[in-house]
Amino acid sequence: MKIGIMDGCLKRPWEELFGAAAEIGFDGVELGVRFDDYAETLLWSADGRRTIAAQAAGGAEFASLCLHSFWQASFADPDESVRAAARKLTQEAAAHCGELGAKVMLLPVTPGPDVEPAEGTRRWIEETKACVPAAEEHRVNLALENVGRGYAQSAADLIELADGVGSPFVGVYYDIGNATAFGEDPVAEIKLLGDRIKQVHVKDREGELLGEGLVKIPECLRALQDIGYDGYLMLETPATDDPVAAGKANLEYLRALIG
Repeated sequence: MKIGIMDGCLKRPWEELFGAAAEIGFDGVELGVRFDDYAETLLWSADGRRTIAAQAAGGAEFASLCLHSFWQASFADPDESVRAAARKLTQEAAAHCGELGAKVMLLPVTPGPDVEPAEGTRRWIEETKACVPAAEEHRVNLALENVGRGYAQSAADLIELADGVGSPFVGVYYDIGNATAFGEDPVAEIKLLGDRIKQVHVKDREGELLGEGLVKIPECLRALQDIGYDGYLMLETPATDDPVAAGKANLEYLRALIG
């Protein structure tokens, strides 16, 4: 397994992030974009993508993209124009990720305003299906994450969504910290999800550094090894007052567990 870190955990601009992550010892980084300003990021311009490519070539790789944008524009929104905007962003992001070699895009399964779970789930399946051609063309996995306030807080929810889309390029971005917060057993859920898992977020609950909180991290990693998972463990951990020191401590903790 490789170990990466989300951009916000190191509090560095993208132009510095890849080198800083590599210097600490991370294999890759996860970038994130929001709905209100995604078109202004480096990822949405040819020159910007060349900058990212150059930075990644000299440091940690660009492993994945988190679409924070779904918290502002959800596939479950009752307004079709909002869903269309979210769909357009996702399709464009798949093209940019494919160009730069990122293999996974995180889609948090967010709710629509005043939308019942059954209808929200139906819309998520329908809209994700519409993005599958772009994912397949650019060889990028659309990975649905278990998040609060949405329609996928359990492995069963995630399976319903991923299997409902029915593409090998659609799976699960499993967050062991979120699962623990929802009262689920992440070890059992990892075994249930199996090869649907495309990538994993690692964070603790009620602990600043990994190993200080409530999440059964060693057991989760053993479960991932048991199912043959060999992708990224992506840190979504607090930056703290010293992001570099926190990053080093968390990386060392995970490396000791996976060998």
